[in-house]
Amino acid sequence: MNCKDTAEVIHGYLDGELDLVRSLAVEQHLKDCPVCAQAHREQQALRAAVAGGSLYFNVPKGLEKRVRSAVRQASRAEARAEGRHRPWNWNWPTILYPIAAAALVLIIAQPIIMGRSGQNRLIEEIVSAHVRSVMADTSHLTDVSSSDRHTVKPWFTGKLPFSPPVTDLSAQGFPLIGGRLDYVGDRPVAALVYQRRQHWINLFIWPLTRDTKSGEEVWTQKGYHIIHWTEGSMACWAVSDVSLGDLRLFQQLARAGTPPG
Repeated sequence: MNCKDTAEVIHGYLDGELDLVRSLAVEQHLKDCPVCAQAHREQQALRAAVAGGSLYFNVPKGLEKRVRSAVRQASRAEARAEGRHRPWNWNWPTILYPIAAAALVLIIAQPIIMGRSGQNRLIEEIVSAHVRSVMADTSHLTDVSSSDRHTVKPWFTGKLPFSPPVTDLSAQGFPLIGGRLDYVGDRPVAALVYQRRQHWINLFIWPLTRDTKSGEEVWTQKGYHIIHWTEGSMACWAVSDVSLGDLRLFQQLARAGTPPG
């Protein structure tokens, strides 16, 4: 089992959904690969944080009783308004039409739900990759350390099947620190590293299947801000613990300096 195979099944491994043979293969790979082992620890830490009590809301006592009482009162009021209980019509159209309508809603909603789920998982991976890169005990912020874009950009040649756009924003207060290879969303990606005072900004870049251009999308997760946009044939994700205003400024500057395609 290699790194790509492990990344595809790591969530199933954490959920205990793999068979014995595949679970043993994942465990062996985690023992042999420090990068995947670190990613596994990050996922465990993320799940522990999500499962923490601070994210849950305790239902007040008596809420269930109050809800049931309100439903009974509403039912009695409706029955009084109609004057009598209407008998159920057991003809087939009456039964099948609601079922068909519900099935249609599920068919329409499923791609949206699946899309949101996939996007949420991608955001988690991006935040985890950022945290992993800036942790003091990993020392893996950059593979190539330079503020010269003409040094950083050629470094990716032969290491990725695409050439990421690299812009030096030192004059605007976001100096380029370097770059590295990373793995996000089941794909190898370019990670460009910038600095804003004492904060690091990771800009993850990978190619799209077709040229497009979109406005920014913004999320905040675990104290980190994430901004996503597309430019030409590239998907761009910036993540940092700088203020949202600083990250928006960085996104605007990076986008202005990114040539299309």
